Amino acid sequence: MDISKKRIIMIHGLASKPPESDIHRLWKKCLIENIRIDDKPLANLLDNNPQVFSSAYWANATPHHIEDDSTYVNKLNIQVDKVIDERRKIKQAFHVGLGEKVGSFFKDRGQDVVKLLTGALTIKDNVMKEFLQETCLYDEDQYVADKMRKPLEDALRSAWDDGCDVALLSHSMGTFIAYDVLWRFSHRNLPEYKKYRNKSVQLFTTMGSPLGDSTVRGLLFSRFHKNKGKREFPTNIQRWHNYACLGDVVSHYNDFDKAFFNDMRNVGILPKSPKHRAIDYSNLHNPFEVVSHAGNKSSEKRNPHKSYGYLVQPRLGTWVSDFLRGKLK
Repeated sequence: MDISKKRIIMIHGLASKPPESDIHRLWKKCLIENIRIDDKPLANLLDNNPQVFSSAYWANATPHHIEDDSTYVNKLNIQVDKVIDERRKIKQAFHVGLGEKVGSFFKDRGQDVVKLLTGALTIKDNVMKEFLQETCLYDEDQYVADKMRKPLEDALRSAWDDGCDVALLSHSMGTFIAYDVLWRFSHRNLPEYKKYRNKSVQLFTTMGSPLGDSTVRGLLFSRFHKNKGKREFPTNIQRWHNYACLGDVVSHYNDFDKAFFNDMRNVGILPKSPKHRAIDYSNLHNPFEVVSHAGNKSSEKRNPHKSYGYLVQPRLGTWVSDFLRGKLK
């Protein structure tokens, strides 16, 4: 199988992050090990083709950003391995299936939904404080915002110039940076955007996304084109899948059918059939445990917003495998 013309572009979320090489390594590891569970030959192929993966690392665009040190990264490696081990151990049972009672799913894992949600609230202040800080920068300082968007713009141009199919994986604040970038390529008339007007992303994945929140949508370029048909949305998304984990305080507004998909179908950007061209996965299981360090004063042990628990979602692994194998429907 030839995957030389496939590109997986990854854009992270909140800007307090490990160095670019570490987050790239850990995202890639989570995704490959996710795929390995059901498609070992493809995972082995990815092991030997690192050029398939591209990072749109924007954390250093924020003037106050300080990269996590090696001590934190070493502890993070352990927590990421725990997430991968759980996914490997329970396989497809990692996923809350259709028709399955959410409470029963977590009870089977020795967890109580009320406790999970209450625990998530104990980390809410720290997560949301950081999220709001970065969001304000994005909204109020266009110099910084342009620097945040540039790595993804460059990664997309590089992939499209090479004639590659693109799967764009985005997390948290990275989801609305990605949305704005895709909108720019869809509608801006400057040569550096217009040149790519006929290019598209085969699979757009949003994880732990705040895009369901109307306040966040009010920060996007598309806000100036509300109710103007196709111009309100990016037109270069072939498939859009959204993932929201139970207790994730950033993605609590997670009805993407209402926020995006229905309107995009009505104006002809997304087809009305098949429905799986736009999917909203919610109430997912994210077992990531908080990395203990000097600045972490919370006793809560879980952070269901973390990207690593999203990257091992069984459905995500299946869709990325289909993308790589050219089997997307």
